[in-house]
Amino acid sequence: MKIKQLLGMMALDANANEVGKIDDAEFDPKEGKINAITIVLKKNFISSNKIEIDFEDVKSIGDYVLLDKEINKEAAIEEAEKAKDAKEEVEEVEAEIVEDEEEAEEEAEVKID
Repeated sequence: MKIKQLLGMMALDANANEVGKIDDAEFDPKEGKINAITIVLKKNFISSNKIEIDFEDVKSIGDYVLLDKEINKEAAIEEAEKAKDAKEEVEEVEAEIVEDEEEAEEEAEVKID
């Protein structure tokens, strides 16, 4: 199976509950295998979140990607939103640090002149 065929397939958990669609796959070209898949968890029409699943947790691939583990979709959405918020906070802090460094450099240049 080609990775292109995998993308867009519906993923079901161990209880055959719909989890979401395969959005991406992490491929290791040295070993020639897929390490992980990313599944889009649709929350509603305008928002969605993603979770990454180790490929070891894929039980089978046919018309659907059947996972070998249970996924609580609501909990996964909540966890993905928390991770997304934490990432945004880190990016904001990093931007503030860069701004502070730039201001410090400008002040140092003024003092040197």
